[in-house]
Amino acid sequence: MIWVAWRQHRAQLMAGSAVLALLLAFLLTTGFGIASAFRSSGLAGCLALPGGHCDDVANAFTERYSNLQFVVPLFLVLPALIGLFWGAPLVAKEAEQGTHRLAWTQGVTRLRWLFVKLAVLAGATAAGVAAVTWVLSWWSRPLVAAADNRLNPGPFDLRGIVPIAYALFALALGVAVGTVVRRVVPAMAATVAGFAATRAAVAIWLRPHFAAATTASFPFLGRITKFGQGDWILSTTTVDGGGRFMGTGSTLNLNLLAQRCPALIPRKRGLPDPTALRECIHRIGLHVVARYQPGSRFWMFQGIETGIFVALAASLLVVATMWVRRRVA
Repeated sequence: MIWVAWRQHRAQLMAGSAVLALLLAFLLTTGFGIASAFRSSGLAGCLALPGGHCDDVANAFTERYSNLQFVVPLFLVLPALIGLFWGAPLVAKEAEQGTHRLAWTQGVTRLRWLFVKLAVLAGATAAGVAAVTWVLSWWSRPLVAAADNRLNPGPFDLRGIVPIAYALFALALGVAVGTVVRRVVPAMAATVAGFAATRAAVAIWLRPHFAAATTASFPFLGRITKFGQGDWILSTTTVDGGGRFMGTGSTLNLNLLAQRCPALIPRKRGLPDPTALRECIHRIGLHVVARYQPGSRFWMFQGIETGIFVALAASLLVVATMWVRRRVA
């Protein structure tokens, strides 16, 4: 049965191997140059110094490689392509053409037929994505260090162990949808839509709440220096000394400010007097409150999100197994 599975899916596996080789070649070819520039620009040494002010050097380094920004969306869609071209047709194509009945008449049970096919593609998926992710993590390390954004959406989704979970989830989703729909094209469309919706829901609504956010407060006119390496800022709000809302981020709502300091806004059109503005800000205790997830939680968040998508993948495969056993004829 393993030989049959290889014969059936060798075109997919060979195409995947070719894509994998191209991606690794690109990452290795450009990665050594990025790592060398990271050291020669002085950014690596600057970031190693406690309290070093590296903004100018980091911005110059990031701008130098701004033409590589396409890498983020490219690698984000790779798991969806696995679900699209490997997962969705796995059962749907067989059911649509009726070829599964031939296999079952050769002494192969339904579950063995499904499990062997799943094992071949799931093993290839995990191995291939793990290789790409490991090299991509090495490739992106200088860029992530320069931008200090390891927890932010995008860098977080491409590094660590979560890409493997995304790929396995996409594969399982495609298999489950194809098993139920039993038509290749509708199954492929539903797989892409389901994968995108699930990924967006987890990244937008669940990930910020994997752990209770940390809160920090800064004077409105002061310098924000309390954030650590890789902290993910969720929100910033300007409030007065009593905690009343005065603006979003560091942008003041002048109407609300005028209510607290009526003499601040000139009768004629114009900007408030800077000295009067500063006095008003100090008098009402204006400050910025930030909610953020510390960068030190990177691996904890990676583990939580990996667990979510592995559990979803396992659940989908259970559904596919039960459907093949009872419904697919």
